[in-house]
Amino acid sequence: MPIYEYRCPRCGEEFEKLVYGGAEVVCPKCGCAKPDKKMSAFGMAGQSEKGGSLASSGSSCSGCSSSSCASCKP
Repeated sequence: MPIYEYRCPRCGEEFEKLVYGGAEVVCPKCGCAKPDKKMSAFGMAGQSEKGGSLASSGSSCSGCSSSSCASCKP
């Protein structure tokens, strides 16, 4: 049962919710039934846009031939 992060488009409240199956999520502050699911920083930590690790391993990055990720440009 994952915990999702939401932001209410009506009142701006940001909250987390443990979601069971297809349970409906409502804003705890104003009751809006259509909160926006946020991108989780926890789930994205240490990942690049291409799915590779952001940590330098001393070898070249997956998208270039440089030996240092510091020289890569986004």
